[in-house]
Amino acid sequence: MTTIRVGDITLSRVLYVDAAIDPDPTGLTPDEVRSVAWAEPQWAEGDQVRAAACAWVVQGGGRTLVVDPAGNIDDILHDPATTADHQQAFIDAFARAGIDVDVVDTVLLSHIESVGITAVRDAERSHGWRPFFPNSRIAISEQARRHFDDERGDDIVSEAFGALFADGLIDTFSDGDAILPRLRVEWTGAHNPGHVAFHVGDPVQASFVGHLAVTPLHLATGPCVQQHPDPQRAWDWLQSTAADGRQLIGPLWPSPGAGRWDGASFTGIDAAT
Repeated sequence: MTTIRVGDITLSRVLYVDAAIDPDPTGLTPDEVRSVAWAEPQWAEGDQVRAAACAWVVQGGGRTLVVDPAGNIDDILHDPATTADHQQAFIDAFARAGIDVDVVDTVLLSHIESVGITAVRDAERSHGWRPFFPNSRIAISEQARRHFDDERGDDIVSEAFGALFADGLIDTFSDGDAILPRLRVEWTGAHNPGHVAFHVGDPVQASFVGHLAVTPLHLATGPCVQQHPDPQRAWDWLQSTAADGRQLIGPLWPSPGAGRWDGASFTGIDAAT
């Protein structure tokens, strides 16, 4: 398990699965994957991209928060035939990490794009969904709330978040807000209109990049028009993080799930830092 300590805040990565996948969902081509000199063996296998389903846990100030838990595999996690097995497997993964899912008080989302393990179906609830972490609230940016209201459709994401909104389980935060004394929000709007990054430390020592880099390879391959409505803004933001030696964390990145970017190469951190 990857563990990062920033002052009195502990960041822990709870892993469900690492896998090698076709690069197309990440917006990359096989040629682009192979072009990154530092891609293998940690971040790629040949022309495939390594990715993960995981959850990052933030503990500090008597609180336990989870950031972007296991997004972008809704078709797997919420398949009616197997969803109960996946839910139990996630509970077991948290237990192995020494974290009780019942103590999680907040799920922080960098943006609304998938359900992941933020919520699960529950036929006994009036709107049919409940938080996966039983005692949690969900927190998103004000921009994400507006974007959801403007773009709401009839897919599983709209169904689940519509239910969570209807049950009053979602809070919003603003650009610059402090979730904890040393955990701050930065609105980026680059990946989608509601997207934010989360910064840990003062000065910043670690940043959750959300989907500004779906894979660490995006740190080397340049603006990704397939992933972002504002690819240049996303690229400039990523490049700006190279100057101060901070640790970057991605919700879909394979183990160890975090590393340091110096503008030329990206190096995964040790499991305990």
